[in-house]
Amino acid sequence: MIYPWLDDVHQQLNTSFNAGRFHHGQLFNGQQGVGKRALVEELANALLCASAQNLVACGHCKSCQLNQAATHPDKYTVQADGQSIGVDDIRNVSDFMHQSAAQNANKVVVINDCHKMTTAAANALLKTLEEPSPQRFLLLTTNATAQLPATILSRCALSEVKVQDSHVSMQWIAQLNVPAYPWLNLFSHQPLLVARWQQEEQLEVIDQLYKFATELKQGHNFSALVDIISKDNERVRVFNLFLSEQLKQQLLTGMDFDSYQNAQNALAEFVQNTTEILGLNLPLAVSRLAYRLRNSIK
Repeated sequence: MIYPWLDDVHQQLNTSFNAGRFHHGQLFNGQQGVGKRALVEELANALLCASAQNLVACGHCKSCQLNQAATHPDKYTVQADGQSIGVDDIRNVSDFMHQSAAQNANKVVVINDCHKMTTAAANALLKTLEEPSPQRFLLLTTNATAQLPATILSRCALSEVKVQDSHVSMQWIAQLNVPAYPWLNLFSHQPLLVARWQQEEQLEVIDQLYKFATELKQGHNFSALVDIISKDNERVRVFNLFLSEQLKQQLLTGMDFDSYQNAQNALAEFVQNTTEILGLNLPLAVSRLAYRLRNSIK
């Protein structure tokens, strides 16, 4: 596998495939930055390959060459258009599945972030899952199984994609030559998130968020913090993670549990408000959060 922490789940899938138990609907759940899409891409390529071994594509046949060029006629990928996946997208999946294969016998559909399907789209997909055609495979990714209808979940084989051994992922991160930030271990289960931040030159910005979180009690001017988190909702969640870790440390060093709970509630409200409420006065929200946390943090 392209990422070492995915070896275990890939081996489980390969065992299932060789035993003839590989389900036509495969659902992969895992955090952002764990490599779900990479895993699904490799599986799709293997299912379409003419000479795959152990559910790994050969990389040389015509199907592999078409996949490398992103032009394989038997592979169809669906992604959210904006915030949702609409019913027309899923109807196209059904049409695609009923067409004859152009290369080998298999056809594969990849649906990324399938929890973003509308109700109508999920119902349309259900029909495809309930009436599988031979040698047709649906590979779905999500990081929010709770948002999927139970009917979809019950008709898919669920694989949890995660880092089992943080030492493996931290060794992989070390190969990126990322500076030894004190917060790196907090993302040992999301190594590709760190890799993306490095590629997009955001590591220093993330480190700034960490410093804000560790020095919140001393800070008074939050304009720089507001400027950072206003540009990306993901940064709100990262800042929340850093603050949560600070609170855990405070709890271990003497913070009373009621203060800890109040502080965690303040954080939860802050994340919900800043990620779901349009037009929120972000400077005011940050100031309120700081005020509530200062009464708890030593």
